[in-house]
Amino acid sequence: MMQVSSENKSGRQKALADPKTRELLRRLIVEKKQLSPEVGADGLIHYRAAEEVTGAPDAAHEWIEEMLRLGILKKGPAKDFVTCPVHSRADPLIELECLKCKARKMRKTTLIEHLYCGYIDEDTKFDNEGFLVCPNCKRAIKSAEELRSSGVWFECQNCLTKTSIPKVVFECREGHEFGTSELKLSPAFTYSVEESVVGQLQSALILAPALADLLSGMGYRVSSPATLQGRSGTSHTLDVYAKSGEGSDVAIQIAVDEAAVEPSAVISFFAKAYDLRPKLSVLVAIPSASQAAKQINEGYGITLVEDQDGSGAVQKVKALVEKPGTG
Repeated sequence: MMQVSSENKSGRQKALADPKTRELLRRLIVEKKQLSPEVGADGLIHYRAAEEVTGAPDAAHEWIEEMLRLGILKKGPAKDFVTCPVHSRADPLIELECLKCKARKMRKTTLIEHLYCGYIDEDTKFDNEGFLVCPNCKRAIKSAEELRSSGVWFECQNCLTKTSIPKVVFECREGHEFGTSELKLSPAFTYSVEESVVGQLQSALILAPALADLLSGMGYRVSSPATLQGRSGTSHTLDVYAKSGEGSDVAIQIAVDEAAVEPSAVISFFAKAYDLRPKLSVLVAIPSASQAAKQINEGYGITLVEDQDGSGAVQKVKALVEKPGTG
């Protein structure tokens, strides 16, 4: 298991308090996926799943770097993309050029050898009106064991020159051409969730949808994760936000730590709750809240729900919502 410094632990807890971050990690964990690079229509390398959550390519790359720094993500194997040295696009067209006449009309041919007489030629020369016959010794070939692959060659359709290694030309879709000596190889890694984080988040990944289902079943309109604009004009993200037809609303944040949730989670959620002013603000602390977090919360008035593994949190939240004057 990766060792996490005290500084990174604090940063990790803050990062994992962000519902957008948890939503992306949830997809990777639940769907057993990695963040894999792919080339987009713009020719650039993208991490689609990250962009869907963060909203933009630059934001996705920044998020990945931050997650690596905090030990939340880990690097997997790299894939090298052939990239234009001028335009940085990773989707060049590939053409084969004749070494003699420079025409780009090369045809690939498979060479085979007739083991009986040792004759080698392109495979099409052995076709005699639908039957395999050696062009050299004229013997009929009755089984594949009588032939052996001897490689390939490329024939120019303009000057008929044959070669085993034609010149490779890359054409950037912006119009620039370059060869193998000029191209850039751009490594792009795959990323997966660090094992320690998988264990830490399992309860929260299950809990948020369960709380959303609970409140939906109680007649609330639910968003999970939710992005809301506060009175200050600032946008805030929550794990679950629910609003009833009578205008009563519930804001829920889930905080998870290996030992006890620290005061930073309380402070962060209070800032959101103060700006949003929901009727009920619930911070679910898994497995518990530290004594310092509880002391700070005494002046904030957030409803604190502690649960060892998240399994009992749904019933505890249900009891809070059903209290007279809440719904």
